[in-house]
Amino acid sequence: MKLKFLNNNDNLSFYAMENSSLNKVPMFGDSVSAGFPSPAEDYLDLDLNLHDYLVQNPAATFCVRANGDSMIDANIKSGDVMVIDRALDPTNNSIVLAVLDGEFTVKRIKKSSDELYLMPANENYQPVKVTSDIDFQIWGVVTFIIHKAL
Repeated sequence: MKLKFLNNNDNLSFYAMENSSLNKVPMFGDSVSAGFPSPAEDYLDLDLNLHDYLVQNPAATFCVRANGDSMIDANIKSGDVMVIDRALDPTNNSIVLAVLDGEFTVKRIKKSSDELYLMPANENYQPVKVTSDIDFQIWGVVTFIIHKAL
């Protein structure tokens, strides 16, 4: 997948996905067992357009590269590419790209009663209670996390 660099700050790097580089990746027609082995198919059945698969709202979708380990238990590692959709409304437990007092962060939304928290996915970090004293904005919902297999 080819990403076009847009901008960066101290914590995140922003990218746009180029549609042409995501078209027609060969895909096996059958699913592959992640448990016990099953007989393999000898042919590719169809093409998978990764752009269509990863992007629901093209005009509102961009990518951000993660930096740090505050979301490691949500399987977001430093260097991973996150697909962000600004057209989606965040819900309780959504992972979002937010701005807190001018700084970007990726956290899980946790709403309880009349309180809102941004929750890290690493026990070494503390939740952030969003109050009226904090300049807070949600930039989008994380829809996919792309990282290399080990």
